[in-house]
Amino acid sequence: MSKSTLLIDNVAFAKSREQLEGQLTLEQSPRLAELTNVEAHTKDTIHYDLQGELDNLGRPHLNLLIQAELTVTCQRCLEPMALNLSRQYHYLITDVESDDPEDNDDIDFQEPSLSMDVIQLIEDEIIMALPIAPTHEQSCGPQVTQSGEKPNPFAALKGLIKP
Repeated sequence: MSKSTLLIDNVAFAKSREQLEGQLTLEQSPRLAELTNVEAHTKDTIHYDLQGELDNLGRPHLNLLIQAELTVTCQRCLEPMALNLSRQYHYLITDVESDDPEDNDDIDFQEPSLSMDVIQLIEDEIIMALPIAPTHEQSCGPQVTQSGEKPNPFAALKGLIKP
């Protein structure tokens, strides 16, 4: 798979209030492709919308909206399943060492960069948003174990117990 990049100067992007919108494929995101169902990559879509802005204090911010439709493997039945993600992120662009940003859980921080890789940022956020063990919401088929079913070694003793 090929690794694509989309580089921006994030401070200039925010100051000029630019917007970048597009779609990614899993071929452009090899780390994400490893975590999804390989057979169904043609159906997977990742739509993103990145907007720059300045706040009331003149500080640069980035707003990122990600909507992804991915195919992952259900960890209960080991069959492919659709996973829809819709996430919104708000970044304050600041040199954390020189600024003392207020304690705010709603804002993430990005260091100023002349060549911030937007595709890598999107890929990182999706990977962190993926569930550790995705499963169907409704009951799926019989559970499958990797090692196979083993008989209970104490099953023979059950007949020795008198009611």
